[in-house]
Amino acid sequence: SMVVFSLCLPFSLFAQIDKDMKEFDDFVKQQQKEFDDFVSEQNKEFAEFLKETWKEYDLQKPVVRPQRPEPVKPVSFDHKKPATKPQEVKVGEVTRLPIPTVTPSATFSPSKGKTPVPVIPGGKDVAVEPEKDSAVLPEIKPEVKPEETVPAKRSLSGVEFSFYSKDCVVNASLKNRLTLKGIAEKDISAGWETLSRSNYQPLIDDCLAFKKDNALNDYGYLLLTRKVATELCGSTHSDEIALMQMFLLSQSGYRVKVARMDNRLTLFYASGNMIYATCFITLNGVNYYRFDTTPNKTNSIYTYNRDFANAKNPVNMNITTPQPFSGTYVEKTLQAKAYPSVKVCSKVNSGLISFYKDYPQCDFSVYVGAPVSQEVQQTVLPSLQAAIQGKKQSEAANILINFVQTAFDYKTDGDQFGYEKPFFVDELFYYPYSDCEDRAVLYSYLVRTLMGLDVVLLEYPNHMATAVCFDENIDGDYITVSGKKYIICDPTYIGASIGLAMSQFKNVAAKVLKY
Repeated sequence: SMVVFSLCLPFSLFAQIDKDMKEFDDFVKQQQKEFDDFVSEQNKEFAEFLKETWKEYDLQKPVVRPQRPEPVKPVSFDHKKPATKPQEVKVGEVTRLPIPTVTPSATFSPSKGKTPVPVIPGGKDVAVEPEKDSAVLPEIKPEVKPEETVPAKRSLSGVEFSFYSKDCVVNASLKNRLTLKGIAEKDISAGWETLSRSNYQPLIDDCLAFKKDNALNDYGYLLLTRKVATELCGSTHSDEIALMQMFLLSQSGYRVKVARMDNRLTLFYASGNMIYATCFITLNGVNYYRFDTTPNKTNSIYTYNRDFANAKNPVNMNITTPQPFSGTYVEKTLQAKAYPSVKVCSKVNSGLISFYKDYPQCDFSVYVGAPVSQEVQQTVLPSLQAAIQGKKQSEAANILINFVQTAFDYKTDGDQFGYEKPFFVDELFYYPYSDCEDRAVLYSYLVRTLMGLDVVLLEYPNHMATAVCFDENIDGDYITVSGKKYIICDPTYIGASIGLAMSQFKNVAAKVLKY
């Protein structure tokens, strides 16, 4: 009887496991059905809501980015002038800046007073032995690839297109599905209903998978959905494109809306970031910015004051991960005048530059906080690191400042672009000219990355410079922040070594931007 019992035991166990799995399966299916029903109900309700009469709203005029009237020409240091006694420069308000995300190529986490440690993805932290009396430097690997991530599930066939030179395929179920009879409330409602009754989920999954696989930020996703909507509706159907994009973004969880303006539909997106030179409407204390950049003829628009129930996320303009666009490489050779052996052959990706060109004007923190591309890290950092290897901090900082002062040609944003345009670091290695703001950001990046030192940006009414907290005792003009001494280093004061502030800014309080 014991034998019979032991033989029966596995079967009863299997039967129980089978039953449990079936119950769990049924539970999952039931949960999915309830969720689908809920979404379906939300879509139906929203379609009904869109039928109600839209209200007229005043379009807020674009906020003009505060102009920093920069010097038309960079100031050159006069070596014949007698040296002046170093002085402390007054500090105005102190503002925090976002620390740019550390990316896995050629970089490390600077920590004051300690040996910088290179970050090697998937590897162990390796401390670098400092040389006596030298700047402490990490070893830069020529190619370090980030860890492989498992790609999200995506359609293998469907609508194919190129997004900033990257190949993309999305589900084709909504292709030519949307035809609007007009742009009255009832037409928009009918359009939403048509889309929400279709098998749209695989398309949303494809878009979100592309976003995840390529680490696209929110604004990158807005640009992607515009491209997808254009592919699905045809480039001449602007009203259908606006509604399709609004549908894709809403189902992806973003707070967006369409509005009637100049007899056509246009998309507005919610954002907590200030976006300059872009008209917007404010609803319930939230700013919705216009996505379309064509000039508007009227300042009155018609829209509705409610978001789709599942759409809770405003569009975050910050870039926290490298945006890995494809494209041709643009190369440049840059050389420091006082140190002719300090030569850099930089390489930037044209796909990334095109993406940055399409980026709206944001707050300065968006540009400073963005990570620097692998291409720039791998082509710019090794040459500069080699140039300062084994040097004292003062000499290393002087080599880097002369490189930033003299390897780039100067022009104000107004002269180069016709408007105020802060650069992402990569853009300095693409455009023919840069201004004091761009150079201050680049110098700050190089000193923090290659020397592991704390740097602040100094903002004057019409100029920007930097100040560095050295471990060595260095003489020169300085500021004091939180009890620490920062030596002024001006990347636009051509030929000036570290510790020299331009005479016209020695008695002006500097606003400090601190990482």
